[in-house]
Amino acid sequence: MVLKVSNCPHCDSKIFFRIELSDINTEKFPAPVYIVHKNGICDQLSTFYVDSKLRISYSTKEKKEVAINSLHTIDKP
Repeated sequence: MVLKVSNCPHCDSKIFFRIELSDINTEKFPAPVYIVHKNGICDQLSTFYVDSKLRISYSTKEKKEVAINSLHTIDKP
């Protein structure tokens, strides 16, 4: 699993999540994955797009395309 750090598109706070290749559709890149920012303030779902090396391309607040998995944020590693 790869640890990723990004910013939540809703509240702009730093988020952490773990992702692996099996969490995305490898037939189409950038591949969408839903990230649920689980904390007491935000608790929002965003769509993040990753490339074949699991680097984040961009994110959006909307639930855009059909992702194959929803991941939850984790506390600071």
